[in-house]
Amino acid sequence: MKQIAVIGAGISGLATAFQIEKKLKESGVSHKLFIFEKEKKTGGKIGAVYENGFRCEGGPNGFLDSKPSTIELCAELGLSNRLARSSDAAQRRFIYSAGKLHELPTNPFRFFRSDLLSLRGKLRIIGELWAPGPKQGTDPTIAEFARRRLGKEAHARLLDPMVAGVFAGDTERLSLASCFPRMVELEREYGSLIRAMIKLAKARKQNPGTGKHGGGPAGPGGKLTSFDKGLSVLPDAIAERFRGQIHLNADLKKIGMTSEGFRLSFSNAEDLDSDCVVVATPACDASSPLSFIDEGLATVLDRFEFAPATVVGLGFDRTMIDRDINGFGFLIPREENRRILGSLWTSSIFSHRAPEGSVLFRTIVGGARSPELAGLSEEETIQMVRSELKEIMGITAKPQFAHVFKWQKAICQYNVGHSVRLQEIDERLSRIPGLFLTGNSYRGIALNDCTLNAKRVADDVTNFLKD
Repeated sequence: MKQIAVIGAGISGLATAFQIEKKLKESGVSHKLFIFEKEKKTGGKIGAVYENGFRCEGGPNGFLDSKPSTIELCAELGLSNRLARSSDAAQRRFIYSAGKLHELPTNPFRFFRSDLLSLRGKLRIIGELWAPGPKQGTDPTIAEFARRRLGKEAHARLLDPMVAGVFAGDTERLSLASCFPRMVELEREYGSLIRAMIKLAKARKQNPGTGKHGGGPAGPGGKLTSFDKGLSVLPDAIAERFRGQIHLNADLKKIGMTSEGFRLSFSNAEDLDSDCVVVATPACDASSPLSFIDEGLATVLDRFEFAPATVVGLGFDRTMIDRDINGFGFLIPREENRRILGSLWTSSIFSHRAPEGSVLFRTIVGGARSPELAGLSEEETIQMVRSELKEIMGITAKPQFAHVFKWQKAICQYNVGHSVRLQEIDERLSRIPGLFLTGNSYRGIALNDCTLNAKRVADDVTNFLKD
């Protein structure tokens, strides 16, 4: 009987375990699977607090329904009837610039009417049609790409806040190819992002079955999707399938080699001999235990950087908010020198996130832009966020609900050189049969990336154990 150990019970570890179990049963491989998690609960950064009718997510808010991997996983788990799509109002998104909130234009007419960009900035975007191509053999940053194709103004007021909202990252350091590979593909294929959008829109019109969700050059579009009781419904459902096989409070200290495979040593669990090991923790947590097998691999993993972030949930009486909040929320460009990255109007995105007559906001603090602010105390953070929301949205009321989620290493930063690090990791893993790495440190930070990579790793594990 083959023994498989999955390290980490976040969504990557759980989804990978689920796919491995399914694949091995289909292949007729006799096996026993163990999952080890150093925390006292499963789900990783997915989780929410529920208090006085407010349901506030501390980590990811959902996933886009335009990619199939997570939707298919939900169907296999019997969760399709519990999916909750974001409201139509969530299509409205805002940027805070020059002292006010600007709604992002969704069509050319609104683009030219908007005062988010100057006339010169708008004309520069149109000039993207004739922008020069990239230098061959380089790994440009998002900032370099944006300035070359769209101009300085569009980079500062559009791309910079968007990237801060997704990666909590710095466009001057993040690799375009690693963060937004679709942009690289479109530029290579069409020579222009605008030309790509026009041709893809025409193709969708001629064949509505392709690209049902639309989207822009940076990504696939789609509706943000969660569940009736919050995003933790997904990891909880998988964990239930593995009841009795999950070991909590089990911190991996060492992975060693034996004549027949691996020996795993934990702080609060018995040693385990395993034929195969899948490490689904953040790269920074994988480094130390893997150093006993390959110091070079551990060194590469140590190079991965993570941005800290604090999520602040604040709930208010709706009558105390004197402005339209039917929308997704707002993001803030670096040039505004504010102390928050942005704020999501959670109760406008999903229903049942706040009690009747109340609203819920989730505000993000820190990131690569202001890592020092993620180190403030909870009380200091709440006061700072209230001050920012007062200046930006005019909110002076005392919150009915307040909760702070602090993540010292929130999101892996796919900085320039990320693809080279992945190549080195793959090369080193090829010399250690039976060892696999997965998780959002490597090939995509979104939940959809995690569930897609789970399938790929499960295929690799199955092929290894069948040989």
